[in-house]
Amino acid sequence: MYNSYTLWYVGGMSIPVTARLDESVVEALDRAVDAGIAPTRGAVVARAVSEWLDRHGEDAIVESYRRRYADSDSAHDELLEKVAAFSVAACLADAER
Repeated sequence: MYNSYTLWYVGGMSIPVTARLDESVVEALDRAVDAGIAPTRGAVVARAVSEWLDRHGEDAIVESYRRRYADSDSAHDELLEKVAAFSVAACLADAER
């Protein structure tokens, strides 16, 4: 009775990752494995990480940047202009040596 955890877990190669979990969480995982609800502790953790990444994956990161930089920040823009001008000046000065 390994449900969706088994189908996902059997997929292929994996890389071991070490994580610290509260003792109560590990005990709950062990009970789930003993009851046949999940094949292994690792399968449950891997599935949880996969589901988290589905919710907070690349699209969520892109959307976060869009929201953060949707409105112009004049102080930020001015700082970028100064840094760019300094970088160009520094490159020109270095090229003249």
